[in-house]
Amino acid sequence: MTSFYPLFRVGLLLTERCTVSCNHCWFSCGPERTGTMTLETAKQVIDEATGLGAEWVSFTGGEPFLVYHEMKELIGYAADRGLLKEAVTNCHWAETEETAQAKLTPLVEAGLDVLNISVDDFHQDNIPLMNVRNCFNAAKRLDLKMVLMIAVAKNSVITVKNISELLMDASIQVLGEPRISDPSALVIETAFTPVGRGAEIPRENWYIDHGKLDGVCPAALKDIGVKPNGDVMPCCGPLSLKADATLGNINDASLETLLTRALNDERFKKITKRGLEGSTGRYVNRCHLCFESW
Repeated sequence: MTSFYPLFRVGLLLTERCTVSCNHCWFSCGPERTGTMTLETAKQVIDEATGLGAEWVSFTGGEPFLVYHEMKELIGYAADRGLLKEAVTNCHWAETEETAQAKLTPLVEAGLDVLNISVDDFHQDNIPLMNVRNCFNAAKRLDLKMVLMIAVAKNSVITVKNISELLMDASIQVLGEPRISDPSALVIETAFTPVGRGAEIPRENWYIDHGKLDGVCPAALKDIGVKPNGDVMPCCGPLSLKADATLGNINDASLETLLTRALNDERFKKITKRGLEGSTGRYVNRCHLCFESW
């Protein structure tokens, strides 16, 4: 085990391709994007992250189900190394409950622990809500744990207030609300971050947070990501869009070397040790504050 504090999770952006081009996507993913991570790079990151204490690996994108067979192999690879595994999806592939179950069953057999489903106005502009419902129901039949991620703007229709009705399931646990027994899924609602494509969304639709956003970030350099080309991101948020916030490339140096260097960088010390400043009602969330103050 390395001498500095351990990783919690590493997110592998298996591909920048996606079936849709959501207008809030800070990575600007879409059908025209071509970047895809090799199995060799993904396995190297999994091995190194495991050695640094990572508990989770998240397979994301883009839409990782576009590289389904590679993702299935990597889920098994991570399972063999004792990691918990999460796959993120927009459910474009779940045209029926039967096809959804056929897709999910091999992933569960490979060791998938959690399915992270994107469901909100941004995704449902192009993907039928029925697809999400098909995926949700199939995952329930397989006893697969689920997290529902809802990104909202001020004019959003899909929210935590009506997600149970939309998915026809009253046992969905809302993060922050009193716990219910035997929930079918956990739902998390967050304001979209106005960077990347999201910066084009009119400010009147931003959810400005007037609460306390400054302070130490618990995720930076602990919940990291790796892009298809091997660039290592300092977190799972939009700070990775800043070229000088990239920690380096996994093909040029070990993950431990890159993290150790970042931990000695005064800019990251501000985020991870001293804390961010500047919460003045201008930002939608801490990630937005971090991005703007970098």
